[in-house]
Amino acid sequence: MNAPSIAATDGPGRDTLERARSLARALRATSVTAPPLALDAATVELAWAEQLAPWLGAKIAAGQVEVPPSDADSLVREHQMCVASSVVREHVGASFVAQCRRAAIPVAWLKGMAMIPRVFRPGERSMIDVDALVPPSRWDEACQLAAHLPGVRPVILPSRAYTTAHDYVRAFTGPAGVTIEVHRFVCESSLFGIEYEGPDGLFGRGRADAAGLVALDEGDLFLTLAAHAAKHTFELPLRSFFDGLAMLGRGGLALDALAERAARWGMGTAFQLWMRTLHALAPWLVDAPCSQSLRWPWLAERLWTRTHDAVAWQRFVRLAWISDDPAKWARHVLTRIGLRVGDAIQG
Repeated sequence: MNAPSIAATDGPGRDTLERARSLARALRATSVTAPPLALDAATVELAWAEQLAPWLGAKIAAGQVEVPPSDADSLVREHQMCVASSVVREHVGASFVAQCRRAAIPVAWLKGMAMIPRVFRPGERSMIDVDALVPPSRWDEACQLAAHLPGVRPVILPSRAYTTAHDYVRAFTGPAGVTIEVHRFVCESSLFGIEYEGPDGLFGRGRADAAGLVALDEGDLFLTLAAHAAKHTFELPLRSFFDGLAMLGRGGLALDALAERAARWGMGTAFQLWMRTLHALAPWLVDAPCSQSLRWPWLAERLWTRTHDAVAWQRFVRLAWISDDPAKWARHVLTRIGLRVGDAIQG
């Protein structure tokens, strides 16, 4: 789904958007005493395509949603498989956190791992990787610890060796095929100025438990979801946007304060687009006025609708509209080009 186009025009098609909104309404289905929400086969198909099948299966198992009988069993099985895979991911993640705790390196989960069980129950939120954030100053140490976990090996792309060593994340494959991605930044540091260390950084505002795992501040976690979506120019499955909708549905987010923080981090436009997209998906949940100051350019809208699965240069152009600062955008482009040049030389 093309998120900025949805936010500006209710595209890419009214039928698809209405089905997405039907799924978003199912987020509110929490009572088994009320009649279950009925979803048709086309909406179920959208849930499969947008990586929401385990969550929908959990809703069916709880008696909160009804789907055509031919779809129900497969969705519940997908939920059950997601429960099992969550156990494996948690085991690998806990091993990494334990090693970091011994070295006094704080760890915070990002994306899917951060949402369970904080927002979703196990088996509701599918994911591919275990995304871990560590302070930038301790990244190299944390990567060394990950590489020495039993059964873990680094993911090495020969054509991207320089980028792997100098970018913001390194990947490691663990037992049962679980991939751990160790981040020093949420996304490319050249894109946004997110603060990590110090009293006002992500780790300074988070809460650490006895195991050394840091739970990010609720608002900070919400902003990391927005940054991740913007980094991908909002070309993400609905699952990623439902993370934001689920957090909004919990209440308690100080959106005005978050907008100010996003602006300080150089992602004010990204935050507005994030909020506009969430409003397009669930207008009953997200007030429109918080994002009406942004006027999405007609040319940008046309570019988005014609560059699905965009190549690198098209994504760079998209990011020009998402970035708050043209100079920072130029530095970002040059930084990414520099990494590719490094790959070519080192290769």
